[in-house]
Amino acid sequence: MAASAVHSAGLGARRILVESCAQDKQDLAALTGALAHIGAPTTARARVDRRHPRELLWAADLIAYADTAGGQLRHAIASLVTAARGR
Repeated sequence: MAASAVHSAGLGARRILVESCAQDKQDLAALTGALAHIGAPTTARARVDRRHPRELLWAADLIAYADTAGGQLRHAIASLVTAARGR
């Protein structure tokens, strides 16, 4: 998850939303630590969504994983991904 957050922040993501689970504190610590490591805590915000269940967050997780993994997995989801690069 933290690797996906770093990758997303590197592509310009400004908000990273993680669905709530039993390890919210650990997830948030891992995300903010990873973002701080690449110097992105001022441009990208990570948060755990505790109030509203988001049933489709797994889809974004799957796409982020496949994009990060590369190879055949990245090719399989290529039509679902657009990345805006810095100007």
